[in-house]
Amino acid sequence: LELAQRFVSGDFLIAPVPSTCIAKVGGDELLFADGRSRQQPYVCLLTEPTLQIAIQMRGRLVEDGDARASQVAVPAPTPTSALGAAAEISKLSLQIQSPIRSPLAGQVARLQNIIPWFVHNALIHYLAPRGLEQYSGGGWGTRDVSQGPVELLLAAGHVAPVRDLLRRVFAAQNPDGDWPQWFMFFERERTIRAGDSHGDIVFWPLLALAQYLLASGDAALLDERVNFFDAAGGAAGETATVWQHVERSLSLIRQRVVGGTALAAYGHGDWNDSLQPADATMREHMCSAWTVTLHHQVLTTLATALRSIGRAGEARALEENAGRVHRDFQRLLIVDGVIPGYAFFDSDTQVRYLLHPRDPTSGVHYSSLAMIHAILEDLLTPEQARAHLGLIDAHLTGPDGIRLFDRPLEYHGGPQRFFQRAESATFFGREIGLMYMHAHLRYAQALAHLGEADRFFKALCQSNPIGLRDIVPQATLRQANCYYSSSDAAFADRAEASANYERVAAGTIALDGGWRVYSSGAGIALSLIVRRFLGLSFLAQAVEFDPVIPPALDGLEVATMLFGREVRLTYRVGTRGCGVKSIAVNGSPMAVTRLPNAYRVGAVRVEKTLFLSRLHPSRNDLSIELG
Repeated sequence: LELAQRFVSGDFLIAPVPSTCIAKVGGDELLFADGRSRQQPYVCLLTEPTLQIAIQMRGRLVEDGDARASQVAVPAPTPTSALGAAAEISKLSLQIQSPIRSPLAGQVARLQNIIPWFVHNALIHYLAPRGLEQYSGGGWGTRDVSQGPVELLLAAGHVAPVRDLLRRVFAAQNPDGDWPQWFMFFERERTIRAGDSHGDIVFWPLLALAQYLLASGDAALLDERVNFFDAAGGAAGETATVWQHVERSLSLIRQRVVGGTALAAYGHGDWNDSLQPADATMREHMCSAWTVTLHHQVLTTLATALRSIGRAGEARALEENAGRVHRDFQRLLIVDGVIPGYAFFDSDTQVRYLLHPRDPTSGVHYSSLAMIHAILEDLLTPEQARAHLGLIDAHLTGPDGIRLFDRPLEYHGGPQRFFQRAESATFFGREIGLMYMHAHLRYAQALAHLGEADRFFKALCQSNPIGLRDIVPQATLRQANCYYSSSDAAFADRAEASANYERVAAGTIALDGGWRVYSSGAGIALSLIVRRFLGLSFLAQAVEFDPVIPPALDGLEVATMLFGREVRLTYRVGTRGCGVKSIAVNGSPMAVTRLPNAYRVGAVRVEKTLFLSRLHPSRNDLSIELG
């Protein structure tokens, strides 16, 4: 019924293959001996006696004239529609071949096998948000759609659909410059949207815009006019250019800081949806260290994007603001050498640190998210980054990957002191259970940024459910062809989890797969494979190379399409597993520009026009040598 209401002209075509003979087609009356319908919503097929049957079912809910059959993994002419891009990405041509005698050959095969399934999951999240536990559908989470779909599309070289996505997201922006936590993307459901949002939400569309500008060079988008949201209809809202939308958000961000600092205030929460503030005063006087890293990332990425399209004046102001955020991060949010989860500013002189060794009340002493993102955003010195990696190793790592905290927050089951759901939710899983795969993927990204090739590859493989028990023996049997949002320790309840949480690190508790399919994580995982493992990033005027590959995979080969040309990449991997030493296209060395990295030898950049000029119309060989 719901599908019929949404897609009035759509239908499904169900057909048997020639080897299957259908004797009768009917409704639910075929399920009952008396042949009477009980008004159940079933289509029933009765076959002739047989040992096997096979049918084909095709959804025909919408029509799209842009679907194409060509296999494309990375940049080629891109369709403008979401469905056209999906048709190409669903045929992702990316064949990864491990050296035969490598001890990691099995893990490479697992990675190859999960790619089409992660593509499938990521496209569901982008085109019509659904999960196996949320089959009735959902809207676009502003935070989610600005990550998974954007990172998937940019990694696959499809910039035009990102432009379309951004226009839709900016059309959902509130007139005050913020966004709802989530919103429906069908026009008929436009008024169904969240009434508020967490403190980090305003940053995500700006970050996605900056990433798009770097990949496309499309300065014209900033001058296009888009309405702000108005419940009365799309044409009723105030009209402004996309840049004016951005300026309104930046103005709101400047207002939402803890008094006397450049630190973003907490608002209604942060990325961890279970940590909504129980005390209203926390909204203005507390900051999430992770949201501060996101604030810094948005300012620096948007500044870089603006400079790339010739808007240095606006970029300079953002860079100055980013410098103030960085200084206050170092001054106020590194305490006894440890980044706290949260800082509560009781007064101008008194600061309480939560989720930190100084925290006497929550029972939690370490929080991974801010540590991970501080490394990713170069907010730490090399010494600080290594020290925090050591803290993650000692306190925040389980057999299935990184964990949000070193132990669960205390369960109260009633009155809440600091955080709402984390202290009252009876279910022990997802954020409450502390192993949230999205955070683990960002941890893998941080390991790549540090140049930890072996550890990065292992972390990437831990997100792959195919043959998972080869590397996580505690994992229970689970569906293998889908992305899991979490790994849930199989405690019976919150009380048991609190009393026996050390069993997770000890590996004596089973680990169940959590929420399936509906997540931005599948798109992020694919982006990590393309942009961090294989090291291919595509900008408007350049191609960047920064593979991070274990030395045991020296000789790794990848067959793919680059800019519509067949290319076989061969990786010669040295002892470090990162840091490009040389690149050759069809035997000819390429001139490169070295990029900075605060913690290791950085990526290299090749001008796109030069790179394209070296490619043959048919097969090409690209050799990449790493340190």
